[in-house]
Amino acid sequence: MKHIGFVLHFYQPPTQNPEIVRKIDRECYGPLFQLLLEAGAEFTVNMNYSLTEQLATYCPETLKTASKLSNCTFTTSGAYHPILPLIPANEARRQVELNTAGNADLIGKAFHPEGVFPPEMAVNMDTVKLFGSMGYRWTITDDVPWVYSGQEVPSSWIPSVDGTAVFLRSNYWSNMISFHGDNGSKMADRMVEDLHSWTGDDDSYVVLAMDGETFGHHRGGAVDSFLKPFIQRMESLSGIRISSLNRILEQFPVRESNIPSGSWSTTAGDLDTGEPFPLWKHSKNADHQAYWKLVDFVLEECRKSSPEGVAGTVDKMLYSCPVWWASPGRESYSQVRRGILLVIKAALEEISERVLLDRVMELAGQIPAMARKDK
Repeated sequence: MKHIGFVLHFYQPPTQNPEIVRKIDRECYGPLFQLLLEAGAEFTVNMNYSLTEQLATYCPETLKTASKLSNCTFTTSGAYHPILPLIPANEARRQVELNTAGNADLIGKAFHPEGVFPPEMAVNMDTVKLFGSMGYRWTITDDVPWVYSGQEVPSSWIPSVDGTAVFLRSNYWSNMISFHGDNGSKMADRMVEDLHSWTGDDDSYVVLAMDGETFGHHRGGAVDSFLKPFIQRMESLSGIRISSLNRILEQFPVRESNIPSGSWSTTAGDLDTGEPFPLWKHSKNADHQAYWKLVDFVLEECRKSSPEGVAGTVDKMLYSCPVWWASPGRESYSQVRRGILLVIKAALEEISERVLLDRVMELAGQIPAMARKDK
């Protein structure tokens, strides 16, 4: 049997405009979840709590549909989409706990995750070990860092760290679908042909993963023009099935491995220069370095008084978007400043000493994006 593990990742930042959420819901979330419900396909779905709580407020009918997806496998993640290897381990654990508790409350019985979808698929060895210590059976990352390390991508076994499986997303096929997938049926045929060429008649698997917003939002109408015929074609082929990652884990053995640091945006060129997370913390990016200096200071001071167990601004301020928008080719300094404002808000809520607040403002003012205009 050839297994196609198809993972859809859904997220909106905590600073998103409600009208944008409603627009994306009309274009993507509503029709896509309805398709998954009607098709009964065994997709693996990640919804960060940052989005789930917004759907509960602005698009409750869509969240109700999502709660009926018993055919799909839900993952957990970091609640507000932080880059988990870049924050303290106790904060990474807290983010996963908040996500799991929040989604269990809003999604209901369909949400019983066995795996973790790390935001941006950013992991290192410590991150994988953390997930295992929390009782999760698997996580996922991209295959580019794995290939860069000189290893061949497996199709009949799954890498693992201390028994926690680490699925490797096919960067090639995932990006083919995301950026070049116009005809779902033809893409399914091409993929199956490639899988047979790669693995012959042996049992094997391939993992696809992409932003769920690809279908309908980034590419208008793609729920019907691509995803629906892709599912239909896969279901019509003998010896092929769309399988959840939970199912694939039951079908193939795990093998202890060394997992390289990286994300689904990390390139071989990034790894050449020793930058596994270049879009979020590049050693030569002045905005990144100054932003993290501010975040680290505020996080340390806030945690001295912040209550445990309740998601607050200090949790939300760890979202990954501001530094992503400060990366080359993506520059939107107004988006960076939204993140800075959220950090300042967290400080004002949790820090009372004037001298510390003065330091917060000083650090914020040192971020170059504060004085830059969008192109």
